Amino acid sequence: MAPMGIRLSPLGVAVFCLLGLGVLYHLYSGFLAGRFSLFGLGGEPGGGAAGPAAAADGGTVDLREMLAVSVLAAVRGGDEVRRVRESNVLHEKSKGKTREGAEDKMTSGDVLSNRKMFYLLKTAFPSVQINTEEHVDAADQEVILWDHKIPEDILKEVTTPKEVPAESVTVWIDPLDATQEYTEDLRKYVTTMVCVAVNGKPMLGVIHKPFSEYTARNKLVMQLVSLLAMVDYILPCSE
Repeated sequence: MAPMGIRLSPLGVAVFCLLGLGVLYHLYSGFLAGRFSLFGLGGEPGGGAAGPAAAADGGTVDLREMLAVSVLAAVRGGDEVRRVRESNVLHEKSKGKTREGAEDKMTSGDVLSNRKMFYLLKTAFPSVQINTEEHVDAADQEVILWDHKIPEDILKEVTTPKEVPAESVTVWIDPLDATQEYTEDLRKYVTTMVCVAVNGKPMLGVIHKPFSEYTARNKLVMQLVSLLAMVDYILPCSE
């Protein structure tokens, strides 16, 4: 009996070839992305430095400026939180239930703080992804300008620009943490917060207490090894 042959379906061959091309494409594009990120962070290992122009289309972000704006956003949001609480007109409503079954409350303090914080950050860094706990109404846009001044305490710690690709940066803001306590006038628990990540790794953190006007932020140690390292403590910083 003659050996049985294997017939290859033309469709199967085409699918197999497309899958192979897809794998090669992803491998090659990942390699290029890695090279570009190295360029944006200061050059290839063992090679010469590359300028910010080598970064992605969205440009670059100086993390010193991002920290300065994050502190300012937390303080500006806190001003709104304090103003609404002192007016005693909260316009309190429920957004639903938390996972624990409690009311997830929202007030005018949340809304107004969110607007200040979001649009200050967005105006300063239009190419950066900014996520917020509250809804952002596109019809309620506000252009809030930053004067591009970096506080002296930040400049003393980090003396040279630390540029990263804008597309690698993600910001999370909480315009009013402890809303339940806020509605009960337990002011010492209330904060506004900003967190900044680069390539998914937390890099900057700001916590502001509106009613004591205290702001804390993490202290950064900058390393020339394509990523930045975060020291695990916070220190006071001026507004």
